[in-house]
Amino acid sequence: MENGESGLLNSRGQPERNGENMSKEAVCDFLRRCVLYADSSINRKKDREEDRGEIERWAAYRDFTAYALSEVERGELDDWFQSDGEAERKQATFLGIPMGENVRNDPMDALEHPERAAWMSALVAPRPVFLLSTISEQGVANLCPVTSVSLLANTPPLLGVSLSQDRSGRPRDTLVNLRSGSKISAMVLPGTWDAALLVNETAAPLPPEQSEWDKLDEAVDSPNGFPPYHPLSAAVLECEVAELHPLPDAVATLAILRVQNILRPDIGSKRQMPPDAETWRPLLAQFGLDRITSGPDGASWSFEVRSHRD
Repeated sequence: MENGESGLLNSRGQPERNGENMSKEAVCDFLRRCVLYADSSINRKKDREEDRGEIERWAAYRDFTAYALSEVERGELDDWFQSDGEAERKQATFLGIPMGENVRNDPMDALEHPERAAWMSALVAPRPVFLLSTISEQGVANLCPVTSVSLLANTPPLLGVSLSQDRSGRPRDTLVNLRSGSKISAMVLPGTWDAALLVNETAAPLPPEQSEWDKLDEAVDSPNGFPPYHPLSAAVLECEVAELHPLPDAVATLAILRVQNILRPDIGSKRQMPPDAETWRPLLAQFGLDRITSGPDGASWSFEVRSHRD
């Protein structure tokens, strides 16, 4: 063939490179498998008479995936298979473009709380999502997803987490439990859809006498006597309270936690160092107020946590 073309034509009658054709076929095969898996899952859930809302969510996923498959097969997305995306990855995003002289000057005190919170959440991002496990004085196991976690020191190993109150003015159960002497298991979550669903399940407010564990998989007991953790965790930092500090002019309290143990996969390099960034898969992160996604850039997918607002 002239010019080294393979002779294959796409749906628009244009020459198509072998690599592009193989990439498209691989995507189509994957989407077909997703549709078949969704159909099987829906049938199983119907047979077991599971929650109708869950079945409807699976049906919506199946229909969306089937439509995406039809778009790819019809050639409507052929442009997506004509490069490896390098040019798009190098293109500056909106926030990657310097402001220059076109600057808006907003005093923070002049902004209403929703607007202020939205800007702070959008600019201080991504933030890792942790799931905190504590136990109340009455023995109720509590779970609480947070993104206000920071590494304060390596020696001694200290974490800082801001714990506020709900809309009715009730302090978070996690803070109440820490004040009463509970230890805490801080779960690091993988950047997966299942982990995002776990955050959504545990974000809904419950009365102090109820446990978020009641509607989840079986908890895993700590080998060190700390609160239980979820088996989906990528790692667990078992901590004790070092200090509690009310934050100035705020309804939140800064909890300074000393890490006592790390529960992690039995992987690592020399001197038990963690894997490098290319091996250690992205962790769950939050962009904005309620958008959960896979770090570091969150470009692949996102999940909006709404359970705490319903």
